[in-house]
Amino acid sequence: MAKILSVELQKIPKYINVGDDINDLTVLTTIQFHELDLKLEMPYCLHVFVYDIHGALDAPLVIPNWDESVVVSIALGRKDDLLGQEATMIKATEAKMTIETPMALTLGRFNKEMSPISRKLEVFATMAPIVGRASKYSEPFTSQITY
Repeated sequence: MAKILSVELQKIPKYINVGDDINDLTVLTTIQFHELDLKLEMPYCLHVFVYDIHGALDAPLVIPNWDESVVVSIALGRKDDLLGQEATMIKATEAKMTIETPMALTLGRFNKEMSPISRKLEVFATMAPIVGRASKYSEPFTSQITY
């Protein structure tokens, strides 16, 4: 079982531009692997999520499914906004690794009348091993119920 030691930003941008596809930040995730992970060269999928936090931090509910894992936020107040997510496949080949994940954030549409505003952003990282639980929701559907 791997352990995420830290999730940090390589550098915090002074400004994040709305409406571009430029990598706004790079997330550094430091991971420590168990001896068994190293022996088996265990594959993992690292998921990194960036949120715009509105008040109290939402509790994350991770629905693991290898490379398609999702996080459902359980709002403790106003719901936080997901600004970006990336998935990176890694293999346990060293006892300690630092993974760089460049991220382009989705912030909405450009409005020439906007002025810079400060936002509280946080990064959440989770890993799904190749051996472990897998989960997935169906697509939403509509049906009629008769009595």
